Amino acid sequence: MGIAAPVVKSNAQNSWARIPSRHIYYYRSSQHNDRWILSFAFIFESSDPVQFAYCIPYTYGQLQSWLSELDARKYPFFHRDLLAHTVQKRRVDLITIDGSPDTFQGSKKMVFLTARVHPGETPSSHVMHGIIEFLVSKDDRAQKLRKVYCFKIIPMLNPDGVYLGNYRFLSQTVSFLFLIFRCSLMGYDLNRMWRSPSDWAHPSIFAVKNLLTQYDNNPQAQTVIYVDLHAHSQKPNCFLYGNVSMTATTSRQLWLPHLLAELSEDYSLEFTQFNTDVEKAGTGRRTMGDLLSCLCYTLEVSFFSYRHVDSSGNGIQHCTPYLQYKYEALGEAFSRALLNFYEADCGLRDVSLERPFKTFLPARAQKSLKKQARKVIQTVMMK
Repeated sequence: MGIAAPVVKSNAQNSWARIPSRHIYYYRSSQHNDRWILSFAFIFESSDPVQFAYCIPYTYGQLQSWLSELDARKYPFFHRDLLAHTVQKRRVDLITIDGSPDTFQGSKKMVFLTARVHPGETPSSHVMHGIIEFLVSKDDRAQKLRKVYCFKIIPMLNPDGVYLGNYRFLSQTVSFLFLIFRCSLMGYDLNRMWRSPSDWAHPSIFAVKNLLTQYDNNPQAQTVIYVDLHAHSQKPNCFLYGNVSMTATTSRQLWLPHLLAELSEDYSLEFTQFNTDVEKAGTGRRTMGDLLSCLCYTLEVSFFSYRHVDSSGNGIQHCTPYLQYKYEALGEAFSRALLNFYEADCGLRDVSLERPFKTFLPARAQKSLKKQARKVIQTVMMK
């Protein structure tokens, strides 16, 4: 997990800071049924209010203010639409970033991004913030991205859960107090509702699933990649989860992870994995991976820190806390990796694959892939 450091902010600070690791104590407590306890020491230097948080906040109001600011810039390539209303009538925004002229008539490749289906996973919003800020910038690479891709972005899938301060739904068997931690207003983990979403109880998932399906069936909208952004509480760094499918070119599935690893010191190929775990059924990645003809991923980033090798060449690893600017820098690196992916797709760039596809599969996924392969062989032989 690395350094599980909470964040702190006083009125005198402009940004959130991590509590130093030397002031953090993580231990099992016999008084709490041998559960792990996180404690920290803090010196209050004045009577001014001080805020503490599990991770750097990113609120629904903050998102709305920022999107209004982007709207006011009057970018010709930026469009903000209302995709749906939540149960409590909050906006589910659809952002389109596309540099094609209005007279463009041909088919264009599309990248679809979503974030914050789990309301407590605020790092995903900071990464998405970095993605959007880069895509609307004057950077030459951003301008090229707008020309080659149409970006469809849902920056917040669960506005009600975010507004209410929920974290993540855990299990039907735990106490009611914990039911609010990962959920929507109705108590659902929206990232398990993708198979059969309700237009009333899960309106954002219902609307996004329909939109993705429409794009996939539209010859004028060639969806290339769908990525859902999350945050991880147990593993450090950032990494991608992908699907196991006989219909996808396995080497092509590895392009994006390797390209991102080249651009970002906090990306981990070690934690990158392609799986078919039963507990992930009903998620956006798994469900849309079965329905769409594009590559589908989950991008995970740590709540806390990342491990990386220093530049001295001696192989020593360091653990660095994530701060807001680093999450946003990851968003920029991800965007640049998408540009490199486009170039690789067009044969303009070679991708050096560090490891073969099978090494990214857990044991269960390897067995599943073998079964799929046998079925394909049997089908071919029967013909």
